[in-house]
Amino acid sequence: MASTFPTGRWGNQLVTFHPRRRWQGLTPLRAVLLFAFFGERVVLCDIDGRGWSVPGGHLQEGETPEQAIRREAEEEAGITLHRAMPLGVYKLVEPDGACWYVPVFIGDVAHFTPIPNGSESHGILLIPPEDVQEVYHLWDPLIAEVFAYALSQYRQRFRPGVALREVYEQFARVEPAADSEMNSQL
Repeated sequence: MASTFPTGRWGNQLVTFHPRRRWQGLTPLRAVLLFAFFGERVVLCDIDGRGWSVPGGHLQEGETPEQAIRREAEEEAGITLHRAMPLGVYKLVEPDGACWYVPVFIGDVAHFTPIPNGSESHGILLIPPEDVQEVYHLWDPLIAEVFAYALSQYRQRFRPGVALREVYEQFARVEPAADSEMNSQL
């Protein structure tokens, strides 16, 4: 599984990212991560022991990655996802050579709910993409490349709503009715 993304080191683990849309054949799958977007804003969570990061966590027994990412989004960010699509997978290799995988998703927020009591999250931040590197807890060249890829795939696959500027431009092209026309219609 070759990767064009840089290799990273998280603690004592060697980490690579591989774009893909399926997880079949990859074992073990231990955790999931989500790049969640609300329009042109990124959702970050303030997580105990991690700081500002994307929602994610371990898979529970019998849970699919898709089920896990929706659960983690609600637990850590108080968000219900409209859509979630596979983006790729992180491969983590331990010093002894053992490896495991983390499916990564992109998604868009359908709506916000309160973060559940007992969550490891202290809250969320809706932040412009260009500011993420300023607050993200583990920003490195690998995360930077994966984030840029996630943002481009989100914009390409999800086509966020029409910018308000475009709506204004559409209305600006409409010619107002002349006063005499309006008076005759009344």
